[in-house]
Amino acid sequence: MTTRLAERLLETGAVDAVLTMAADPADRWRPVPVLVTKPEGMAACRGMRMGYAPLLALLQPARAAGHRRLAVIGIPCQVYALRALEAELGFERLFVIGTPCSDNTTTERFHEFLALLAEDPATITYLEFRADYHVELRFTDGRVKTIPFLQLPISKLPPDFFPSPAGPASTTPTCWPT
Repeated sequence: MTTRLAERLLETGAVDAVLTMAADPADRWRPVPVLVTKPEGMAACRGMRMGYAPLLALLQPARAAGHRRLAVIGIPCQVYALRALEAELGFERLFVIGTPCSDNTTTERFHEFLALLAEDPATITYLEFRADYHVELRFTDGRVKTIPFLQLPISKLPPDFFPSPAGPASTTPTCWPT
């Protein structure tokens, strides 16, 4: 749905570009920031990415390239920082499409998580934390596996993966406070 909203903004000319995340060519789960200027370019941005990435680092290059109307797809900590900078950026129009963030970990730790969910984690092509409290996995061979949240191997994960708001202080980056 998020990708389609951004495609539509580009199709209608409401924005000149969309700042979002795409997959690193070497690792489908590692996010890399991209500036998309054609609706068909959004296809490469579909799906979840896991890990830290400097999304807002492309704001100045977007402005320098002449983009005056921009859409940004980001998680809460990125949106918080974006809104703090918005007045200084000088964009004519800024659309923000926020997406949820429930975890805060590195791409490497996410790979550890995938290895706990499947014997063949390299063949996982899709992962979704669904609203019905299940995790859905899709595999290269067409298989689909769903796991109830309560059966996730939480105790085997490092503390930063699903941090508890009341838990001990962590040395890993977290989203901005609200």
